[in-house]
Amino acid sequence: MRIEIRPAFDEAVRAAEKPLRLAAARMLVLLQSLDLPQIRTHRGLHFEKLHGMIEPATGEQLYSLRVTRRASAITCVVTGPALVLISLHPQHDNASRGR
Repeated sequence: MRIEIRPAFDEAVRAAEKPLRLAAARMLVLLQSLDLPQIRTHRGLHFEKLHGMIEPATGEQLYSLRVTRRASAITCVVTGPALVLISLHPQHDNASRGR
């Protein structure tokens, strides 16, 4: 699976505390080893559709991925297929609200 990383995700990872940076790195390694159907069903990633949320730049449906128990990433899937990591949210509850 091809992974694209948006600047907002990259900046949030760089600004995060070390445990979250390491968790994000582990998630990236895992994502690269899986195809899209495996990502959708992987129990640890908790790939979930964010109902009613669309990525403004592409018009693609947004999803959340678990990075840690408290942190999640907002992502979308584009043609190719590629998984686009859009943003990182240290507080999981804030991710679905777009914060």
